[in-house]
Amino acid sequence: MGRDLFPVFLDLADRLVVVVGGGAVATERVAKLAAHGARVRVVSPEASAPLAAMVADGTVAQHHARRYETGDLDGAVLVIAATDDPAVNRRVRDDALVAGAQVNVADDPGGSTAVIPALMRQGDLAVAITTGGASPVVSRRIREDLQQRFGPGWAGLIGLLAETRDDLVAAHPDIASRRAAVEALLDSGIVDSIAADGPDACRAQVRMALGLAPATAEAA
Repeated sequence: MGRDLFPVFLDLADRLVVVVGGGAVATERVAKLAAHGARVRVVSPEASAPLAAMVADGTVAQHHARRYETGDLDGAVLVIAATDDPAVNRRVRDDALVAGAQVNVADDPGGSTAVIPALMRQGDLAVAITTGGASPVVSRRIREDLQQRFGPGWAGLIGLLAETRDDLVAAHPDIASRRAAVEALLDSGIVDSIAADGPDACRAQVRMALGLAPATAEAA
C-alpha cells in the first residue's frame, strides 16, 4: 500500500512557487501554477520555447537563467524539482525541507511531500486524482472518464447552488433539512435539465425545488 496522503486544495494566488528546471515537465507545471494565480519563479539555465514565451509575456514572475542555488527557494510555499539531473532534484528537495516548503520531485514521487494530481474541472467543480505517483497514465485516464461523467450540467448546478446558498440556509436552518432539500433536487433530474437548457433557464426550477421564494427579478 502507498503512502496515506492527505488531499488538500491550496490557494496559491500571489504566493511564491519555485520551479527548478526548464524542460517539458517544468513547462507544464509552470503553466498550471500560473493559471491558478501563483507567483512563479523559474530557475534554469535553459528554457523550452513555451517556457521562454511565458517568461517573455510575464506569466513567469522571475526567471533565474542559471544553475540552482540554495537561496532560490527563499519565501516559497511550494517547490517543484523538475530537472533532468536526479542529484540536483535531491538537493532541491533537501533544501526545500530545510526551508519548510512543500516539495514535488518530478522523478521521485516517493521522495516528494506534495504530489501534483490529475485535475478534472467543470466550473467550480474540481476533482483531484492521484495514484500516489504509481501511474500518472492511470490518473489521466480516470480524469478523462470523470470529465465525461460530470459534464457542464454539474458546473451549472453548482453555480446555481452558490447563488442560493444564503437563501437556502435561511429557509432550512437545520442541516438535516437543508441536506434533504438538496438531495431531492439532485434526484429530480435537474442536472440533465441544466445540461440541456442552461442554468439561466433552470434557475426558477432550482429555487422552487429547494423551497425558496422566486428571486427578485423572477418575482417582478
